[in-house]
Amino acid sequence: MLKRKFNYAWRVGATAFSFASFGVGGIAIGTLLGPALKLKKLNKQERIDVTQTVIQQSFYHFVEMMVQLGIMTYEVDGLDKLKNSQQELVIANHPTLIDVVLIIGLMEKANCVVKQALWKNIFTAGPVKNANYILNEGSEQFMNDCVARLHEDGAPSLVIFPEGTRTVKENKINLFQRGAANIALRTNVPIRPVIVTCSPSTLSKNERWYHIPDRPFHISIRVLDPIYVQDIVPQLEVTPKNVRILNQYLYQFFNRELSKQ
Repeated sequence: MLKRKFNYAWRVGATAFSFASFGVGGIAIGTLLGPALKLKKLNKQERIDVTQTVIQQSFYHFVEMMVQLGIMTYEVDGLDKLKNSQQELVIANHPTLIDVVLIIGLMEKANCVVKQALWKNIFTAGPVKNANYILNEGSEQFMNDCVARLHEDGAPSLVIFPEGTRTVKENKINLFQRGAANIALRTNVPIRPVIVTCSPSTLSKNERWYHIPDRPFHISIRVLDPIYVQDIVPQLEVTPKNVRILNQYLYQFFNRELSKQ
């Protein structure tokens, strides 16, 4: 019993340390990296590339630190598919805060759609702006930005979470917003599904950072084969009906895959 209590107290402290480290790292990337890259007289695209690489490496090592501290474990089925993904729409369900960090950390390079709250957060605003991530305003400009980014030569894949926010119940997903389906129809790029589970549930929508489970949590990631839009919607015209059909298909697909866990 004493050993269990000590282990729990250790993980609470380690979790607090991890969050503090993440915040400090975010501020450092936002306030120090940008000016340093400008001093080197890099052009805008070079600064974006370097920033994205720094974020990717920071995320990867942040997760590895949490593993070493005994907070979490993880496994990835299909890592090469994710690491080598290029010019795809990578869509994932969103059971916990850490899945975003883990997915970006495992990819060689990625663009990412971020919600407005992260654009204004003191810890994340600098990194997401310097990395030229795409702000999800739900507007026509947002759609145009995503399409343009995916159509660039040699563009990295675009990561998006169709639920729009974290799930509330373990292995249950929120209804998908239609942004991902809309982008897929407009670009006709392959859709790469990433199925994420977190057990026991932690850092979900209604859980604070200190609401940690009684044992280290485990994240499982399955990177599946691509879905091709024309297989679901043969006529690629962007209409409300076609967006609805594709969005419903993706939602049902994720529900089926999660039921296999």
